[in-house]
Amino acid sequence: MKRKVLLIGYGSIGKRHARNLIELEVELYILTKYPDDLNAIFLKDINEIRNEEFDYCIIASPTARHLDDLKKCLALPTKPKNILIEKPLESLYLRGNEMKNISEAYSLSIFIAYNLRFLDAFNIIDKFVKEQKNQIRIVEVVAGQDLKEWRPFKDYTQSYSAHREQGGGVDLDLSHEIDYTLWLFGNNFKDKIIYRNKISNLKINSPDIFKLILDYNTFIVDITLDYIRNPKERYIKIICENGKNLYYNFITNTLKIDEKTIIMNGNIEQSYKKMLKTFLGLDKKKENKLCSIEEGLNILKILEG
Repeated sequence: MKRKVLLIGYGSIGKRHARNLIELEVELYILTKYPDDLNAIFLKDINEIRNEEFDYCIIASPTARHLDDLKKCLALPTKPKNILIEKPLESLYLRGNEMKNISEAYSLSIFIAYNLRFLDAFNIIDKFVKEQKNQIRIVEVVAGQDLKEWRPFKDYTQSYSAHREQGGGVDLDLSHEIDYTLWLFGNNFKDKIIYRNKISNLKINSPDIFKLILDYNTFIVDITLDYIRNPKERYIKIICENGKNLYYNFITNTLKIDEKTIIMNGNIEQSYKKMLKTFLGLDKKKENKLCSIEEGLNILKILEG
């Protein structure tokens, strides 16, 4: 029997999820004011489906609307029990915490769409971290791209990224890097330093530079996120005291350990599909790397100080 999925939000990330869901042969309903010719059932109002039953819902609206759209799901007579929310969980910790309270009150399974966890490279990176845990001293995490080049077919000033009140800002947009840092190294850092600002000539009111340093006592993680650099960069580098080093370039999908370079299978686009297969229970390996609502809330807690 086909899985019935409700998708709320049909911007660039919503369209990506929709294409992958169609390939996974689900029965797809999309709540949006801007339908197109995709092989799905489009809705302009959630009341159009009050008699439908959904096991799965994906919320891919702008960040600052995630809580409101979750409440739309609760208005359905039969509430979807499995909900995937596009990252980050929300724009504010208090709103994210309200979502966690809702999940507990209604026994909902809520996950956050941090798809980078599903890259094959992280299997090797995680193994390296476990093997070298007593030797790791410095971890550099970088993700940056000129916002004007990010969505080339759309005026960047009109995107939610440009507007803080919509949940924009490089700290929220690229919170993938904070997620996988906590996923790899844990949440037991002893101190943190944050720098966040708008320093470029971009016509936005959201932060275009974010730096986070996490002190894990025997090593530090230095995270830099920006809307500025061109060409874009995205990588993690792990430096050990014994001379062993790891470098993974997300853009070229190459991983280097010491002098050995590995060209990885899979890519970021495929990681989205792997994540959806896990969420929908279609992953035969049953390898659950989904980000829990508690983990998503931890990220917002870090971002707010």
